[in-house]
Amino acid sequence: MFDNVTMLIFNNFVKILLLMLVLASQSYANAIKYSNSSVNALIDANIEPDGVVFELVEYKTDAWDWAAPKIKQLIGQLRHKYPNLDIAIISHGNEQFQLTRKNLAKNQNTVFLLNNLSKQGVGIHVCGVNSSWNGVSEDAYIDIVDVAVSGPAKLNDYINLGYVPIILNR
Repeated sequence: MFDNVTMLIFNNFVKILLLMLVLASQSYANAIKYSNSSVNALIDANIEPDGVVFELVEYKTDAWDWAAPKIKQLIGQLRHKYPNLDIAIISHGNEQFQLTRKNLAKNQNTVFLLNNLSKQGVGIHVCGVNSSWNGVSEDAYIDIVDVAVSGPAKLNDYINLGYVPIILNR
């Protein structure tokens, strides 16, 4: 039926087609847009808030693995609408320990994302009370992290300044 050349061309065509499908599906997966109803409401309101403070309280020590990319995209959405918006992040569950120097090697992607956010003026805070309960000193954290005396108190400080709190969930 088919000669060797035709079969070779057909096989190569199928391989290229499969490769294109795999690459297209990866691009789609990477382009998935995170959504948050509070962020959507702020954008739809057309009134720039004084600031936004993201709150992360998870007790899984790997929560930053999903939270950092989500926060990055949500901040991008907010800053697309409000380019000069002040933004902070408060982490006061066990996930905050991912941001220690000891865990740096295991969390390079997270630290890279957060370091870029820090360079954009995003304040990153962890809870000093939780740190003390777990025997983690202030200097154990990576340089971009501010150890607040208390995560909940720091959150209230931001709210008192007019920041809108946004709770992050998986």
